[in-house]
Amino acid sequence: MHSEAQLNPETVERLEEQSGLLLRTYELELAKDPGSRATESARSNLIALRHTINQIYGESAALDVTDALEFATVSVSGEE
Repeated sequence: MHSEAQLNPETVERLEEQSGLLLRTYELELAKDPGSRATESARSNLIALRHTINQIYGESAALDVTDALEFATVSVSGEE
């Protein structure tokens, strides 16, 4: 079992900023053309960052960042 890393406020803020940028990029590409390669790439970047946060900082940190940006509105499975 992995121990969860304690995140300081600066790290949380940085992760939220990075995640927010990727989310905005995805939303812009999705609005332009939902089936484009750029949209799929932006979506993949969101998923990759979420998995990276989970791997480095633990599931609760990944969920915290996800909740902060309301990633629940962005379906990882592609269903909306």
